Amino acid sequence: MSATPVAAPPKSQLLELTSVRFFAAMAVLLGHFNEFMGIPDWIAPAFAGGFGVSFFFVLSGFILCYVYAEPFDGGVTKEGYQRFASARFARIYPSYVMALLLITVMYDLMNWVRRGSLDLPPNPVTSWLANLLALQTFAPSWETQQFWNGPSWSISTEFGFYVLCPFILASTALHLRSAARLVLLLVIAMAYSLAMQALALYLVYERGWNQQFWVDVIASRNIFWRIPEFLAGVVMARLLYGGHLAWLQSAAARNALLLACLIAVTVINLAPWPSDPKAFIAMRQLRFEVAYTLPFAGIIVALAAGPTFLSPLLRRPSWVFLGDISYGIYIYHWIPWTILAHAKAHGLPLPLWLVTGVIAGTIMFSAASYLWYERPVRLYLRKKLGH
Repeated sequence: MSATPVAAPPKSQLLELTSVRFFAAMAVLLGHFNEFMGIPDWIAPAFAGGFGVSFFFVLSGFILCYVYAEPFDGGVTKEGYQRFASARFARIYPSYVMALLLITVMYDLMNWVRRGSLDLPPNPVTSWLANLLALQTFAPSWETQQFWNGPSWSISTEFGFYVLCPFILASTALHLRSAARLVLLLVIAMAYSLAMQALALYLVYERGWNQQFWVDVIASRNIFWRIPEFLAGVVMARLLYGGHLAWLQSAAARNALLLACLIAVTVINLAPWPSDPKAFIAMRQLRFEVAYTLPFAGIIVALAAGPTFLSPLLRRPSWVFLGDISYGIYIYHWIPWTILAHAKAHGLPLPLWLVTGVIAGTIMFSAASYLWYERPVRLYLRKKLGH
């Protein structure tokens, strides 16, 4: 442990990166709601929910390095760690726990209206408590991880990143000051990501281990499988703010990088899926958990480095506000999705106007939550926790 670091001045908001969070959140939402909307096949891959989560993980590593690198450059102290932890807790947990409470009440109402319409998991109390404590990333069962607020698994994984983040920032500052070493870490992270997915697929298809657990739960949603995406974001921030990407001072270079990475994401989105079930699962894992990482890292660093051809749009206050409420869109949307899924399962019609209205209502609820709950409670907690 080193001496207590001097607190760095607040960093300015990266407006473009705030705005693009809305598009990632909507990709997740539409990826789930497509079950009720019937988006045409030629465009449906653009709303595959899985890649939105990958974007958030890469972005998280980048933003946390951007904001907190200086306080931890000299090492990790108890005081510095507490300030970091309290800030992240205040930012993420209020809406997280609100969503869990709302979906719990909704489940109770559904069972009250139609007794037996909802089968509780075999471990209702322990699975609920695991969700309350945001431990799903270590969940021993599908039910624990997915029954309550399904998308919240990624927030559990994010909390795991928060636990490690100060040590990652301190270690990269101490040992990885050169561009070559940072790039080496990125290469190692990507190789590790590929190897971990391959390991899960091998255990399932060659050793007969349970697919739902080892592929759908562990390889898709466990922190040790998803941390390469977070590390990619940290590396890109270190490269950019360490002065190793001076060529991005050119607007032409930023635009070229952004365009190339957007094209790469589009190609990945539209790549055909194999018909063989095993090949399909393998491609799904490699696509959502590996392939998007570098293009997303390129998009993020291009937008953060300076104005691009998307800046006039992404810097508009309306889009920035939508980015601000994106966390609510992500964490709350499973509640209306679950209602629609149960309605569909019981044979009730779901016209497109109804589904569209539910999506619009979810966005409006997220905006209200941000203005009157998420932001006020965050400020209150940060004050109370001494941050």
